[in-house]
Amino acid sequence: MKWVIRIFGSIIGLFAIAAIIGFFVPSIITVERSKDIYSQPEDVFDYLSDLDNHEVWSPWRQGSEFQDYIVGGGDEGVGQQAVWTCIDVNCQAGTQEITVLQYPEFVQTELNLDGRSAEATYALMAGENSDGSITVLIKVDLDIGNFPYVQRLFKLRDRSDLETRLDQSLASLVKLIQEDGKSN
Repeated sequence: MKWVIRIFGSIIGLFAIAAIIGFFVPSIITVERSKDIYSQPEDVFDYLSDLDNHEVWSPWRQGSEFQDYIVGGGDEGVGQQAVWTCIDVNCQAGTQEITVLQYPEFVQTELNLDGRSAEATYALMAGENSDGSITVLIKVDLDIGNFPYVQRLFKLRDRSDLETRLDQSLASLVKLIQEDGKSN
């Protein structure tokens, strides 16, 4: 009987130690990824500012198709919302709403990804590159959770997953822009 109590006590103790360590780990992961493309900001900005276009290159689908992808709340711009569901385990179901739009520089959105809140910024930086290309930047601030704080210990895994998603989506976006003939 003593060994059962010791095992349960050890499990509870390990959980308490993990929660205490997790309490001191920041709850937000920030990941930025960028890719250069030879195009005009006006030609690329529509891919960022209209959530209808996100269905094709979104970081949240990760190579799979969305089961349902519905856009509403406006034709485009501030207030436009997208909601999607997934079948594939790599796809993250969620919602996205455009909260700030600065033509033709950046779009900020609020996200809910499988119950986790996030903020995303999709930006174009022209004039920064000496070769005439523009830089497409995606920055995501993902909240990895609060109490019981243990999930914060998996921050490196979540960061790696987010980096992979953003890299793949930028590659898909650049390919889409090139296929549409909007790249020089």
